[in-house]
Amino acid sequence: FTQQPRLGWVEARSQELLLGLPHACRGSSTWAIFHCFPSPSAGCRDRGLPSVPDPFPLDVRKLLVAGNRIQRIPEDFFIFYGDLVYLDFRNNSLRSLEDGTFSGSAKLAFLDLSYNNLTQLGAGAFRSAGRLVKLSLGNNRLAGVHEAAFETLESLQVLELNDNRLHSLSVAALDALPALRSLRLDGNPWLCDCDFAHLFAWIQENASKLPKGLDAIQCSLPVENRRVSLHELSEASFSECRFSLSLTDLFIIIFSGVAVSIAAIISSFFLATVVQCFQRCAPSKDTEDEDEDEDD
Repeated sequence: FTQQPRLGWVEARSQELLLGLPHACRGSSTWAIFHCFPSPSAGCRDRGLPSVPDPFPLDVRKLLVAGNRIQRIPEDFFIFYGDLVYLDFRNNSLRSLEDGTFSGSAKLAFLDLSYNNLTQLGAGAFRSAGRLVKLSLGNNRLAGVHEAAFETLESLQVLELNDNRLHSLSVAALDALPALRSLRLDGNPWLCDCDFAHLFAWIQENASKLPKGLDAIQCSLPVENRRVSLHELSEASFSECRFSLSLTDLFIIIFSGVAVSIAAIISSFFLATVVQCFQRCAPSKDTEDEDEDEDD
């Protein structure tokens, strides 16, 4: 797209009113109008706004609201702006993504949520944004990503999770992205434990998808308490994890053992009860002999 020449004050105000730009975004130094096919883009950046200004043109396709103090995306935002293809939400104060945030975002292809305060990604966080091609989540405070966080994102090609607080990441979350071509994981405090072994194996198989290579990703060795790049590790580094059990596996084994023990006790009690009842109800041999003598 090409940016329009700078408008005069009167022309700028006329354009604002015609496009329906939010009052908070008005002013030649705070908003911009672009010629994009087929609809214009709107920008409202670096204003320190505490919430998403409203309304923008309903047919806007590219929206730039970076550099504000916005803490949440309204639940009905994409219901009104369902034509959005590009949303730049960088450098705001988002702390979480509520359920249903992206309902109605069927056309959204590029989403930039980097430089926010996100801490967790729940299951189906982007469920309705099935056409996303690029998702930027770098430079947040992400400490956990649910294994179903990226479900339905079958078109996603670029995922950026760099510079967060991730110690581990479920491979299932990445396996849900069949079109993935580029993945950034650098800048996280990865822990080289047995939970990381599965992710390390995935990374080795998909090294071509890492734009900065294995050297850019580091993890901490639990025993030696030092950080090493993944380029220095191999499958042998996690050999002791092959026969280790996860916490879930231990719970399953313990539960199974307890269940079998309870079933055995119940079966023994039932069998003993049946035997005792049989002994009480069945006539003894001595009694039968006495009855035969009396008959003689």
